[in-house]
Amino acid sequence: MPPTKTSSQSSTSPVTIQAGRLQQVIKRDGRIVDFDPKKIIEAITKAGQASGEFGREEAARLAFVVNERLEELYDGHTTPNVEQVQDVVELVLMRSKWLKTAKAYILYREEHTKIREAKRPVPAKVRELAKQSKKYFRNQLAEFVYYSTYSKWLPNEGRRETWVETTERYLDFMRENLGDKLAPKEYDELRANMLSMDALGSMRLVWGSGKAARATNVCAYNCSFIAPSAWQDLAEIMYILMCGTGVGFSVERQTVEMLPIIRRQTGIKLFTHVVLDSKESWSDALALGLQAWSEGKDIEFDYSKVRPQGSRLKTMGGRASGPGPLKAVLDFSRDKMLSRQGRHLTTLDVHDIICKIGEVVVMGGVRRSALISLSDLDDPDMRDAKNGQFYLKHPERSMANNSAVYNDKPSLTQFLDEWTNLVKSGSGERGIFNRGSLEKQLPSRRWPIFAPDAQTSGTNPCGEIILKNKQFCNLSQVVVREDDTVESIKNKIRLATILGTYQASLTNFPYLSPEWQQHCQEEALLGVSITGFWDNQLSRDPQLLKELRDLSVEVNKEYAKKFSINPSTCVTCVKPAGNGSQLFDSASGMHPRHAAYYLRRVRIENHNPLFMMLKDMGVPYQPEVGQTEKTASTYVLEFPIKAPVGAIVRRDLSALKLLEFWKVLKTNFTEHNPSVTISVANDEWLQVGNWVYENWDLVGGLSFLPKDEHVYQLAPYEEISREKYEELASKFPEIDFSNVVSYEYDDQTQGAKELACVSGACEIK
Repeated sequence: MPPTKTSSQSSTSPVTIQAGRLQQVIKRDGRIVDFDPKKIIEAITKAGQASGEFGREEAARLAFVVNERLEELYDGHTTPNVEQVQDVVELVLMRSKWLKTAKAYILYREEHTKIREAKRPVPAKVRELAKQSKKYFRNQLAEFVYYSTYSKWLPNEGRRETWVETTERYLDFMRENLGDKLAPKEYDELRANMLSMDALGSMRLVWGSGKAARATNVCAYNCSFIAPSAWQDLAEIMYILMCGTGVGFSVERQTVEMLPIIRRQTGIKLFTHVVLDSKESWSDALALGLQAWSEGKDIEFDYSKVRPQGSRLKTMGGRASGPGPLKAVLDFSRDKMLSRQGRHLTTLDVHDIICKIGEVVVMGGVRRSALISLSDLDDPDMRDAKNGQFYLKHPERSMANNSAVYNDKPSLTQFLDEWTNLVKSGSGERGIFNRGSLEKQLPSRRWPIFAPDAQTSGTNPCGEIILKNKQFCNLSQVVVREDDTVESIKNKIRLATILGTYQASLTNFPYLSPEWQQHCQEEALLGVSITGFWDNQLSRDPQLLKELRDLSVEVNKEYAKKFSINPSTCVTCVKPAGNGSQLFDSASGMHPRHAAYYLRRVRIENHNPLFMMLKDMGVPYQPEVGQTEKTASTYVLEFPIKAPVGAIVRRDLSALKLLEFWKVLKTNFTEHNPSVTISVANDEWLQVGNWVYENWDLVGGLSFLPKDEHVYQLAPYEEISREKYEELASKFPEIDFSNVVSYEYDDQTQGAKELACVSGACEIK
């Protein structure tokens, strides 16, 4: 290599590197990207700082020399690769006076070469499966959401599964349960529509099919409701949450006061109880503790059998949380109960204990546990539970959304009082559970079965499903595309109903009290939902919606007979589909898209193998707000997204317009509820409150939040122009997700990320 050309700039003057003939560079994966001289400055700065010899100013001078040398070698007719650029950097450092830095840079390159060479090669089979799967994702955000949320770890192959394999796993479990009750061509049609994400089963069961769902069908269900009246009920809440199912619960006085009075402590101490490493044992420990403390006794727990934090969960996936979260909920419950000696727990006490149980799941490293708490309209403690800075003294209360139960239409004074409190809260709480109007809302075929249990009924966390005390509901869904026709939408509804009817046959709940199975077998509830209404005008036609509802009911009757289960007493709903809509690339439930063009930002941990891979591939990212590039624990990925041509977006709809469409769905399509969050501007609250009161007998599944027009730094959604979208999309790299194999040597998935298991709960020995 010829000698380095001497820089014409002095060593003391500011150094700038002008764009020259060298325009591009070849990355190690073969991609050609724009040449950025600043990256050379950054690399040399880091080397100089690491050796302690110099800082950024000298690094800029050296980078100028490197750039001049590159201009000589690559005069516009050839494009260097990354290694060739680094060779020049190394040579310039060696010929400078900074020998310590040169040595450090050489060693750094050698170490990273070893690391790259040590990366596992991607097997041809995996590349082919990823390639087959890729064609079903409509954009790269959807593919990322799949791999980060729904892809399970395959321990025998040491990798994440692909979408083709996920779909096959769901269908294999379906065949295991149904056998020849479906014809081969029916299985084939279901497979094709699941792969294309046109009609899908429960995303809980998509994740849990196989070992997890075989051990307990609880993990196949999205929704549950319970009105706890015994200590074992609280243990069942823990168990259900650890299976990944959302829980609605009641803390109304009518059931809370059925819990035993807390006797005064007698000084009697029971034998130490050994907690085993399973969901059942964790739940039993809670029930045992609650029972002992309520009887005036005390008990200690031995956690030595619980696997340490970070251990892999082979069946449910993800990592164990260790015994810490369980110990925290037991200590919390003990303190609550001992503070009420000689009395009942209050409704707020029970609410807080259940919220603390919800933290067990979050502490397992997953996104959230889903809870909704129903309370008496005249319960002042629950009404004020989230007033002020409650999260400082009672952070567990953030785990649940709170709603008041209305057994009758409120007086105008009552309504205005609650509505004002809802507006002032800034969080839309307490929400509305309209139990008094259920007889008018539910299908006539359901009411005779439902009526005996109506006064203890409730809803799931998102509000779209009406449930008895101790009942589950499964969900399935249709994704409406911009090019769908009436016939294609009807066919999707037919398939989603078949999937829902199959899911309703799964009633093996070995740990739970028998009422759960009894209610599920009796009503065999479905939740056939549509997402993407605002992407296609046809799907908003009232007459078609009626036809879709009636079709779904008839298909359910046909296949319930084939599957030897009861026909469903309630079939259709609209669920929010928040996470799913990112996977399907659709508008979310009955919500419109954010904008015609927007950035979708996603948070990811710095140690996540997916982040390491995407970073190396050139996906745009930034450190989380308040963190720095070098030390950030969380980074923010940015995906440019385009809505379908003609799609209705957020700014096109006022709160009242969205409410009127909700009414269309409620009266024409849903036998349960359409679930929606209405964003209300400051000048809309009075009109919206008036609409709710006038339409009271229909109300169900509605929640309200203040519309926030403030633009936050690195907000999850940010509207951008068409020009900006096209610029970002043209630069966005093509991602081959099979490459994550090279970054991941053991299970780094997060289990059932929407809601998840935290101990070794589903381990099959």
